[in-house]
Amino acid sequence: MKKLRFTALLLILILLCGCQNKPTASPSVTETPTTTPSPTPAPEPDYAFSVNTDERFQVIDGFGAGYTWYADQILDHGHADEVFNLLFGEGGMTILRFKNEYGYTNFENSVKTNLAFYEGAKKYADARGEEVTVLYTSWSPAGGTKSNGSVNGHGTLTKDADGRYEYGKFAKWWTEAVQAYRDKGLPVDVVSIQNECDYAVTYDGCEFDPQEGKNASYAKAYLATYAAFQDAFGTDIPKMVAPETMTCAATQIKVYLAEILKEAPESIYAVAHHLYDGGTSTDKPDNCSYDSFSTNLRSLKDYAQTYGYRLWQTEFYRGTVLQTVNMINNVLTVENANAYIYWGGVWSSDVTNDLETNTLIPISRDMSNKSGFTGYKLTGAYYAMRHFSEYIRPGYIRVSASFSCLSDEPVSGLRQSCFISPDGKRLVSVLINNSATDLLVDVRSLAGSATIVSQSVFTDGFTADMMYRDLGQVPSDGLLTIPAGSVTTVVTDR
Repeated sequence: MKKLRFTALLLILILLCGCQNKPTASPSVTETPTTTPSPTPAPEPDYAFSVNTDERFQVIDGFGAGYTWYADQILDHGHADEVFNLLFGEGGMTILRFKNEYGYTNFENSVKTNLAFYEGAKKYADARGEEVTVLYTSWSPAGGTKSNGSVNGHGTLTKDADGRYEYGKFAKWWTEAVQAYRDKGLPVDVVSIQNECDYAVTYDGCEFDPQEGKNASYAKAYLATYAAFQDAFGTDIPKMVAPETMTCAATQIKVYLAEILKEAPESIYAVAHHLYDGGTSTDKPDNCSYDSFSTNLRSLKDYAQTYGYRLWQTEFYRGTVLQTVNMINNVLTVENANAYIYWGGVWSSDVTNDLETNTLIPISRDMSNKSGFTGYKLTGAYYAMRHFSEYIRPGYIRVSASFSCLSDEPVSGLRQSCFISPDGKRLVSVLINNSATDLLVDVRSLAGSATIVSQSVFTDGFTADMMYRDLGQVPSDGLLTIPAGSVTTVVTDR
């Protein structure tokens, strides 16, 4: 009986506890589930950049500039070492174009200046295991060989008593000049016997025609000089480039070289020319329609390939900075030129804030501080050259490169070039965006470590801080922004 009472009491306690633990009813609440944010979609590239290292073109001899009038002014004012580093160290230029002033009253000062620039360039070339190339060009032979008795233009070679042009005297002057410079410690690697033989000037100049007539024959003067060089220098003969005309028009160049090709085709190392004619360009306003030269550049490429000659562009300066970038690129990719030489490496002028000038490094006439500059400044043209000259080394080979549009809105104005080192371990790619649109470019095909990316934006009114930015490496996703109006150099170690 007691057992039954105990069991009943236990059941009552269990029921009471169950009632107390029962939850109190509450209004129904709908809970919002926690959501995970959607990942931000990866940006879609506008273009892909690719190279084909199996398709190869010309070997690069180098890049450089001229050091002629006013170059001596940098030597006496404490800035020479800085400028040499900018040109030949950081800038990487290895070709020096000097003015042959043998027999001039200022010859010794010319030698001093040339030697300083050569030694400045050699210091940096030696550190890279490279060589400097010295090109000597004559604007005018010494007055005694000129019909007007002066180095000024509007004269040709003298004639002898029988009325024959004295090519031998001209060749003797050139031979003595080469020896004189070499005796002073200056190599004379390459010779052009006459700057712009097809153009009459009032400053230093000498006129030559394709055939004898009003003026002496360029070909006869060249052949006489070549023969004199052979006699004087034997196997140490300077290389010869010709005809270094003002124009790049293939028809004009062919006329000047026709007799040389018949008599001594082996004498020509490279077909040399300028770009002041053969396309559309002007000084004022400073403009260069770079694509207008393409027909002549293609003709020169075909002409040179027929004879196995190299191609050197030895002087030009016209155009805005972005036009200069495109002109250099066209000369390398359309003409297949082996060398590009800018007109003025340094030039005396008033150093101002204008970055669109026709000199790589203008130097102040009195080397004083003007507009915050210490006697010299770096211009857009300097950086235009540097995008090519800093990393594209002598001996590099141009390879095929292209852009492929990946969007529904293609733009015009993209240009490119790519160069590979002789051992195949380094690629240097130059990407140019002439459009008004920033573009995202897929560069993953460059396959390697893109260790160096240099970029310049040359839109209207560009400032000094826009001229040469070191962006470091390509982003890990392989997508690189190429701004409107810019040039980008990508160096890839493979």
